[in-house]
Amino acid sequence: MSASTFDLVSRPWLRPVWLDRPGATGELVSLRDLLEQAHRIRRLVGDTPPQTIALYRLLLAIMHRVYRCAGTREWERLWSADRLPEQPLMAYLSEFADRFDLFDAERPFLQCPQLGALAPAGVAVLVPHRVTGNNVTLFDHTTAGDVLTVEPAEAARWLVTLQAYDTGGLKTPVPGGARSSESGLLNRFGCVLVEGANLKETLLLNLLPYAPERERPLGTRADDVPVWERSTAPDAKPKERFARGWTDVLTWSSRRVLLHQRVEDGRTVVDGVVVTPGTTLRRPIATGERVSPLLDVEHMAAFGGGPRTYGKKKPVPMTAVYLERHRGVWRHTEEFLLPEDERHQRPSALRELARRMDDGAVDEHAVYTLRVFGQQLDRSGGGTITAWFEQTISAPVALLRARSDSVGAIIGHAVALADGAGSALTRFERDFRDSMHADPDRAPRLWLDSGYWPALPDPFDVFLRGLASALQTGVSVVPVTQAWADAVGRAARTPADTRAAQPRNARQTLVVARCLNRFHTELDGLLRRFHGYVPRFAPEGEIA
Repeated sequence: MSASTFDLVSRPWLRPVWLDRPGATGELVSLRDLLEQAHRIRRLVGDTPPQTIALYRLLLAIMHRVYRCAGTREWERLWSADRLPEQPLMAYLSEFADRFDLFDAERPFLQCPQLGALAPAGVAVLVPHRVTGNNVTLFDHTTAGDVLTVEPAEAARWLVTLQAYDTGGLKTPVPGGARSSESGLLNRFGCVLVEGANLKETLLLNLLPYAPERERPLGTRADDVPVWERSTAPDAKPKERFARGWTDVLTWSSRRVLLHQRVEDGRTVVDGVVVTPGTTLRRPIATGERVSPLLDVEHMAAFGGGPRTYGKKKPVPMTAVYLERHRGVWRHTEEFLLPEDERHQRPSALRELARRMDDGAVDEHAVYTLRVFGQQLDRSGGGTITAWFEQTISAPVALLRARSDSVGAIIGHAVALADGAGSALTRFERDFRDSMHADPDRAPRLWLDSGYWPALPDPFDVFLRGLASALQTGVSVVPVTQAWADAVGRAARTPADTRAAQPRNARQTLVVARCLNRFHTELDGLLRRFHGYVPRFAPEGEIA
């Protein structure tokens, strides 16, 4: 490493959206300024959705170590304050200032100095929307032969993202070390962030009771620390291990990395990077290989799927909720919002938020937003990124506190109605194509579901807010469910009717009409059954 430095505590590298300047997103600020001004900032944004949530997790690791809110009273003092207390924050950042230097000779930030003997690859390895080798992406049209450099600020943001979201497959090997690696932890689930009115509120809403000496939160031990607090730099040949706790997971080193920099026109740029396999999260021994290693240690994920069985009546454990390209995150509302049962487990921040509302620390009429982030890899789980996700759903306080099984039943039937209508559209298309099998060139794809699923998030958001209002006031939920059913019906019928009305030859017109009639019959049946379910689970005035 050269004598260059880039201190992330004091140098600008993070991009805020200011409350008083919502359209100004080009300005960069330092880590210290971001946290000091969190009450004036709407949110933090990255270059991509995965980068955004990776940076939030970095901030949350710092927040847990700085403020160590073990209970509601400590948390409530922070919540009611105008701004984050500066003294403990500045003391912490000063204590570990050298660990936040991107180019420090002994402990560069999130890097392994032992990799200095290895030849660096191009910087495109660090930035996933750049082409590397044969890895063609949807996001970039440069070639691997292009010589790329990035500014230290951008390199720092991508370094944080790489540790969370790097793809699996072969990496540069350390002599005597492994070549292959699993994908980064955050590729395995939709990562949930509870968003408040400003960055201060958002950080506090996602702050869990943190007391490592008392093993809080779940899965945290007394020796839990983020990677920069460890006494030694990461080893170049890591071993599989269990997580030590929540800040360990938030800063998990899924790769060993070393940035290569040079001076160009009087300024320091990053022109290469070494990336080798990092630490693998070990699965729980007692529960077997089929259990997700994230279940008891990842607090920003929702889990669902239990208690089904497979094979010889062995239990199928809950798995982390993973986002899908077309079907919205709202379909997992039960897993994200409602109290835990044997079938699902919501993110820990939602559970703590409900408890703080019970304690009177947060307004029971508040409605927050869940931002859910994800990255989709190719089906092999290899090195190609096929999609990035950032989706939102409302999180009304009343639903977080719901104790009645009827609330879960109503939401479950609402989601099932949408799934059933989507399946009916799929069958419409399949029946049409099957009926035209003798003339496949004249049976083009109708792509009915591409116009269906995007039409549902906003109506479902209205449905959730209406359901929460009914829960609080004790009024009938039927008008709310009726409005949702109407929205589903419109969303399903519109693409079906529109495509059926398009000009076709006589044979195709006859086939489409027959398929359309079957579709409307099936959809009408789904709607009737849904209207029959709701009164059973929520009679008027008795939703809770």
